[in-house]
Amino acid sequence: MERLKVILVVGALGLVIWLLYPPRQLQPLTEPNVVEITFMGPMGPIRDSLDDAVQEFERRSLEAHRLDPSRPVYRVISSQTAARDQVADPTRFLISVAGGMPPDVIYFDRYAIAEWAARGAFEPLDPYMEADRRAGLTDTVRPEAFFPAVWEESVYQGRPYGIPVSVDNRALLYNADLLIRAGYVDADGRARPPRTWEELLEYCARLCEFDSAGRMTRAAFVPDFAQSWLYQYGWANGGEFISPDGRQILLNSPEVVEALQFMVKLAEAQGGYQRLAAFKASFQGDSQDPFFTGKLVMKLDGVWSLANVSLYARNLNFAAAPFPRPARFVNAGAPPLSFCGGWAYAIPSSARNKQAAWEFIRFMTSEQAFRIQIESDRARYEAEGRPFLPHQQPLRQLNEEVFQRYVAGNPSLPPRFAQAMKVYNDLLPVSRFRPVTPVGQLLWNEQVSAMQAALYGALTPKQALDRGTANCQRALDRFLAPPQGVPITSWGWFFLLYGVLLAVGATCAVAFHLRRHPRGALTRRQWPGGVLAALPWLAGFVVFGGGPMLFSFVMSFCDYDVLNPPRFVGLKNFRLMATDDPLMPRALWNTVYMLVAVPLTMAVSLAIALLLNRAMRLMALWRTLFYLPAIVPMVAAAVLWVWVLNPQGGLINLALAAVGIEGPQWLQSPLWSKPALILMKLWAAGGGMIIWLAGLKSIPTSLYEAAEVDGASPWQQFWSITIPQLTPYIFFNLIMGLIGTFQIFTEAFVMTGGGPVNSTLFYVYHLFNHAFRYGNMGYASAMAWVLFAIVLALTIVQLRASRKWVHYESD
Repeated sequence: MERLKVILVVGALGLVIWLLYPPRQLQPLTEPNVVEITFMGPMGPIRDSLDDAVQEFERRSLEAHRLDPSRPVYRVISSQTAARDQVADPTRFLISVAGGMPPDVIYFDRYAIAEWAARGAFEPLDPYMEADRRAGLTDTVRPEAFFPAVWEESVYQGRPYGIPVSVDNRALLYNADLLIRAGYVDADGRARPPRTWEELLEYCARLCEFDSAGRMTRAAFVPDFAQSWLYQYGWANGGEFISPDGRQILLNSPEVVEALQFMVKLAEAQGGYQRLAAFKASFQGDSQDPFFTGKLVMKLDGVWSLANVSLYARNLNFAAAPFPRPARFVNAGAPPLSFCGGWAYAIPSSARNKQAAWEFIRFMTSEQAFRIQIESDRARYEAEGRPFLPHQQPLRQLNEEVFQRYVAGNPSLPPRFAQAMKVYNDLLPVSRFRPVTPVGQLLWNEQVSAMQAALYGALTPKQALDRGTANCQRALDRFLAPPQGVPITSWGWFFLLYGVLLAVGATCAVAFHLRRHPRGALTRRQWPGGVLAALPWLAGFVVFGGGPMLFSFVMSFCDYDVLNPPRFVGLKNFRLMATDDPLMPRALWNTVYMLVAVPLTMAVSLAIALLLNRAMRLMALWRTLFYLPAIVPMVAAAVLWVWVLNPQGGLINLALAAVGIEGPQWLQSPLWSKPALILMKLWAAGGGMIIWLAGLKSIPTSLYEAAEVDGASPWQQFWSITIPQLTPYIFFNLIMGLIGTFQIFTEAFVMTGGGPVNSTLFYVYHLFNHAFRYGNMGYASAMAWVLFAIVLALTIVQLRASRKWVHYESD
């Protein structure tokens, strides 16, 4: 009877799991000739003006179906991404591809399309364009209708992989009143922006202001604020970032080195980058934008900033100008340059409805679709009482039409908005775009890292760029000449091996139990009940834990990017980790440094527990207050502490200033960034307080009474009674603290992005970058197993050492 109950319960659980398991393919629609197009956008569900254009696409497909019943009716479905940036963090996209449920259309940053197209993630679109031309379609996509930089950014090895849907470039915005006040005017008394690097350097030296305490109150121009990237400076100086054949990284070319040196000079002219970084940390958005409030005289920013000006600072006397270039280029008559970016629609190579996806893209990048979205935005803005300033359009003719109708021809907009928008539009034909390369994301990250290293003075500009070039070139060479290995195309052996390992594990567990309890017949009769109680965990481990662990172990010996079959390369990933990853020592050191937080957090939480172990009024309230920080979600806590650690307006530095102490730069300083995170951990020390309280309650009061009779002081009682009795709890907290520290990730991901100057690039953050940002899943798996080995070794050492200092009641 007992066995029958167990069998019935197990069968019921199996049935529930089978019913809840999601189907691999979408359920077929009940309506005939209806094709669903799954769309993965950047901001969640389809809404607002995009929804209006999508509805028009669906309506047209329905009309076409009525005229010709053989034509399908299209229905567009949102596929939401949970990432903050699905380009820098394409986790959701990769998981959908690996899981066999990719979107049919994805909205992707153009510069990143080439990187994933090179790995086979996206479908080349020229066959669809050619088929449209052969069919005589007049509304097909025409490359010549787009701005050259817009179209070419998503072209890889001569083939388009994305169709542009947006465009935005950069210009220098300046506060005209502040320039006039400083005497920078032309012959007509109007504000004169800097035209050359030399003039910009002079403006920076004269226009910044400080208070009596030496804190910056106004910056002239922050060299890395808003959309001010090394790319813009390098292009302005005649530099390139990759060779024409795409095989050599030129990040450390003389022109780019000189550009980074100029960025350093801009910071030094305003008191040094440390001071600028602290001031920048106080910047806010929307109505408190530093450019709107007069805290920033000039900034290099995107065209979307004009819409923010019209909404939050309509009366601001501002203007736009091309970003300055070195005087030798200006004197030679060289044209200005601009940084151009934007997004495109692409079709994943594993999409199910590729032809339907192409028809969707063809309509959504047509003039009709763009006009629908523009009119929808205009109507919504006017209904909300907000001024309407349209985005730039990727189609040349449409962009000029939109400018004339909605900006130049809009009497409600002051003329300065039309002047600024015209500057942006005039720069579109001469705009540059980020290099089209399979290592585009790494190249972007390295130029940011080099900027930080040089601006903070950690490395010279040449050293920083040499390091970044070496990292990118190494990755590019590895991509162009991938490691040779045996491709793994069949996985039957994997499931067989997994089954064997599970069987061996179960056999070993039974054998171990029988050896320990050779005559335990009673215990054996209790096995069914014990197995049943442990079944949820066992099922979860077998389905969701053990299999992925074994797969990760296999992948650690493979070259694998999720999108293509893995290739077995042996120990190559481990050799790369030991000899050819320059950031690995830094990531390890940063993580080991954070181990300082373990004893500190233990000491603070024990101190809180000792205080709350005394009899006092409102004890439950105090315990709740101290425990609350431990249950605050990590992301929410991180956002809170970004404000608390603000160098100029943060709570901590304001408190220090009140007693005459100048606070550090915290998250903006390579020296203080890790201590800042440790301080944040101490704030949540109340989580460990619960464990310590349990330990303190378990200590017999008779021990303290006997010690008092013998004349022991409170301090002697603490060291001779409390600490020895708490050694099991000390051991537990120490082990869990070590494991948790080696897994630190969220704080750096949210608060610092691994910076400044890689000072918070922890081991797991480095692993995350390789796995999901650079597509090196095999290498990331090897890193994960090395981390497992490190944690296991430390745990074993602690277990062996605990025999000498951990005391239990049974001892």
